[in-house]
Amino acid sequence: MKTMNLKFLALGCLLSGLAVQANAGTITISATGVSSSPIFVTSALGSLNVGVELNIGTFLNETDLANTISTFKAGVVGNGATLADAQTDASTKSSLLYNQTVSWLSSNTNFKSIVSVANSITQVGTTAAGKFLFNNTAARTVNGVSGTYAGANGTMDVTYANFTPGAGAKLWAWFATGSEIAIVNDVSWVVPGTNAAGLTVGTAQIASSGSGNPAELLLANYTDYASGSDLVSSVAVATTFNVVPEPSTGALMMIGAAGLVALRRLRKV
Repeated sequence: MKTMNLKFLALGCLLSGLAVQANAGTITISATGVSSSPIFVTSALGSLNVGVELNIGTFLNETDLANTISTFKAGVVGNGATLADAQTDASTKSSLLYNQTVSWLSSNTNFKSIVSVANSITQVGTTAAGKFLFNNTAARTVNGVSGTYAGANGTMDVTYANFTPGAGAKLWAWFATGSEIAIVNDVSWVVPGTNAAGLTVGTAQIASSGSGNPAELLLANYTDYASGSDLVSSVAVATTFNVVPEPSTGALMMIGAAGLVALRRLRKV
């Protein structure tokens, strides 16, 4: 009898666990730039490459996030004897700053991805296991000019209980292009309290009027057009150049001669 009861108890626990997994919410991604929704673009206002990853999750320390963003925005100073040398130095520093920032954003100790706990991800087009990608391109008119721009759309089936920060956690979306980064959020991007609630994360919710809400564009720029779709662009590392020419041979000889004259005067004294 005890053995039978234990079997029923084990079966009940298994079914209960399956019920929790089945009772998951759907997170809908709509970063497509359709209608009046903004389009994610590069700092040069060009299309992102299809296959760029769209990260969605929560940052565990907003103060550290703010400091990381501030450092990225501060940019770098390239030093050199010529402009070409200074540009090369700036390029090296820019690459280092970009890589350090992406590394920080990607670290599990700083960022918890809700995509990583998805039971399933449904996307048409370019996909990758455990990732959500910009998966399509479409012709859109931006300020009266037609072009082809990338978008990200699809759904994730997520059991919110599996997401460590839990219900009420704020969500951010960010992507990195290889040289530029964008980080955005919206007040409506909050993990629901129940699995059945579901959630929509899309560009229609980001800075949808005027020149945009700076609080939602942590590392991005908003371009507002009276007609056509608006743009939310990623941010590149700012660079400035400090050119300090090395003294010429003639100048060095003059300095040396002046030093000899001064030395002779001291000896006479």
